[in-house]
Amino acid sequence: MKGRRLAGDTPRGDPHPPGGAEPYSAGVDGSARRSIVAASLCADYSPDAVTAALEQALGVLGGLPRFVPPGATVLLKPNLLSPRPPGEAVTTHPAVVAALVRLCLQAGAARVWVGDSPAGDHDEGRLWRDTGMAEAVPAAGGEMRSLRGAVTPTRCGNRSVPVPAWLPEVDVLISVPKLKTHMLTLLTGAVKNVYGLIPGRSKSLFHGEFPSPRRMAGFLTEVFGVFRPALSVMDAVVALEGDGPANGSPVSVGVLLASTDAVALDACCAPLLGLTPAQVPLIAGPAARGLGIAEPARIDLLGDGADRLRAARLRRSRGRALQHLPEWAFRACTWMLTYRPEIHPGLCTRCGICAETCSRSAIVRDAKGRYRIHRAACILCLCCLESCPHHAIRVRSPLLVLLRFWRWLQERRPPQEGA
Repeated sequence: MKGRRLAGDTPRGDPHPPGGAEPYSAGVDGSARRSIVAASLCADYSPDAVTAALEQALGVLGGLPRFVPPGATVLLKPNLLSPRPPGEAVTTHPAVVAALVRLCLQAGAARVWVGDSPAGDHDEGRLWRDTGMAEAVPAAGGEMRSLRGAVTPTRCGNRSVPVPAWLPEVDVLISVPKLKTHMLTLLTGAVKNVYGLIPGRSKSLFHGEFPSPRRMAGFLTEVFGVFRPALSVMDAVVALEGDGPANGSPVSVGVLLASTDAVALDACCAPLLGLTPAQVPLIAGPAARGLGIAEPARIDLLGDGADRLRAARLRRSRGRALQHLPEWAFRACTWMLTYRPEIHPGLCTRCGICAETCSRSAIVRDAKGRYRIHRAACILCLCCLESCPHHAIRVRSPLLVLLRFWRWLQERRPPQEGA
């Protein structure tokens, strides 16, 4: 990206503007480096409440004009996982994106683009419409940008990843993630959000190349290192808990978060799951590579929403133990437990998006037109679950079902005489 601002870059103008804190500072020897995460209370998604909360959070960081030069082209990168209505808390709320569009234009941006590549080959018109972006973004003065079409290869570690050919036109990248739990990575937030810059099916293919949660976290760290945003603004007004990122339950947290350090932002969210940042590979990995700060003692959580964030709790995913396993153990465990996604026939509309998404061609259509998952070919990347817009795919383990049934029988056995 031409002149793209990165986290840690010195914004234009006074590095310590009146009324604002330095968002990412370092001592002479680097040992005193700290990060700031701003948290603002936001009770709901009404335009006035969202705008006020954003202005307060961004004010802690010195104000949006620090990051958006006059005449800049800004890309807002929300989480648009699949065509879900905002109330399901699977995607970034359009009210947050629309407010940011207006604030960027007020700061002097010439163009504000909004775009994300969903999980699966979804129709973009439907994606934008169902997530509320099609109406909210143009009304605020922004433009929806497709991530389909021509791509340009970008070096990422020892490989190249495709990104939209228009991405080099962007001056400022602002990530706008949704706070959600994740079945394999525990948490999906600011760090993981930039993965959506890689278009469509390519993401599924990378899941096939890095099948275990540990290996995928390493690859996502490399991607984040290349596309580190200048600013991250997280929608945590209503978060998603449980079996995220697609099948969880909405839960009110009531804050909006902002930071130039995406790693520090995610680190402040880890305690909501009862975890330390070191226990989340997608936080510990980037921090170890110097891409951000994860140590709580070196993060200043500021703003009127700080106490609310500290008190909030999110129910973790059922698959949380899998991300700790090395690849060989991950494969053995999922094979022995037959821990696999399955398609619910009553909810499936036979749209075929899951089959198109699967990098292993593990989802096939039978003679009656029903989609089935070929268990031996499945690598448990869960791309099908993330891409399904109808909640028709869930993860189950028949062995665990049998164990629950056995316990149920044991509980109902009549007491033995003399016991």
